[in-house]
Amino acid sequence: MYEDDKLEQLLSGYLDDELTQQQRQRVELLLESSPEHRTRLEELARLREGIAGLKGPEPTAEQWSRMMSGLTRKTSRGLGWLFGIVGAVILAGFAAWQFSVDETVPALIKIGVLAVVLGVWFLFVSVLLDRLEARKTDRYKDVEL
Repeated sequence: MYEDDKLEQLLSGYLDDELTQQQRQRVELLLESSPEHRTRLEELARLREGIAGLKGPEPTAEQWSRMMSGLTRKTSRGLGWLFGIVGAVILAGFAAWQFSVDETVPALIKIGVLAVVLGVWFLFVSVLLDRLEARKTDRYKDVEL
């Protein structure tokens, strides 16, 4: 009637009281008609009780300290990069605006600076896109030292 996986899900949902009324009634009918299914439900119930009683080892104070300091370092590093980049963008934007409205700078110099900035920007974007593409197939991307 049911595939093994579907039956396991129904029995598990029955134990967790997560089934709709209709599903629950179907499972109860199955359990009434099949001692095999009742046995499987009892096995699942015992397994869940056994798992619920398991406790993993608690981290030591030193392990907690290392985890938290790692988290603090990562957070502060991320915030540092964020503030640094935002500040650099604001300063660069202001400098570009000041440079563009300065009437003492000849137009040819402005065009030359614009060309250099655009060239560097396009190179940066192309390298970034290449790195992102290569990262998809990099076998060592998850290796930590």
